[in-house]
Amino acid sequence: MLLLEVMLGTAILGMAGVALITLLQQTTETVRQGRNAERRTQLATEVLNRISLWSRAELEAHVGRARLGAFDVEVSMPADRLYDVVLHDTLTDAPVLRTVIYRAARPIDAN
Repeated sequence: MLLLEVMLGTAILGMAGVALITLLQQTTETVRQGRNAERRTQLATEVLNRISLWSRAELEAHVGRARLGAFDVEVSMPADRLYDVVLHDTLTDAPVLRTVIYRAARPIDAN
């Protein structure tokens, strides 16, 4: 009877160990995916910061969709002086970051 209890206890401990190892593997994978998403978002932020410095003429020249670095950049003009900028993931086409940029009208010469 004692041997049966020892075998049963060992089996239960073994199953608990397998469950713990599986949980640790899943946690490691989740952390890795989170770090990759953070890295991708940081890169997209840098690209979007550069785009936000573009002049009105540069924004107008980039209306449409084009590849810029690791992202597909889509620039549209929903209203006068407003530019909608979306950075898409090149593999999934999912939007990573989106913003709207305002550029004032060109100044009129006061001569």
